[in-house]
Amino acid sequence: MGRLTMMSDLREALEVLNMLSAVGLELSIDDYGTGYSSLSYLKNLPVSELKIDKAFVLNLATSDEDRTLVRSTIELAHNLGSKVTAKGVEDKETVELLR
Repeated sequence: MGRLTMMSDLREALEVLNMLSAVGLELSIDDYGTGYSSLSYLKNLPVSELKIDKAFVLNLATSDEDRTLVRSTIELAHNLGSKVTAKGVEDKETVELLR
């Protein structure tokens, strides 16, 4: 199901995603923080993982704003019982900041 298809019939997409989750598939939100992602998806979709978009990770070592956004997203996801993957990690300093 493509992004536009899902967005055009959210009710049907939610039914399908709930069925997939019920049979044991783990679902992720990719590129979280950009595009169609929103807090309502965290509330309504049966996801087990957020993948933080690399746009927020690439400058983590030098941007206070990105650190705040990434830290807040990680805390939010963990509080909702989801795993988090940070995309775009390219150096040891970023790994340490994410820990």
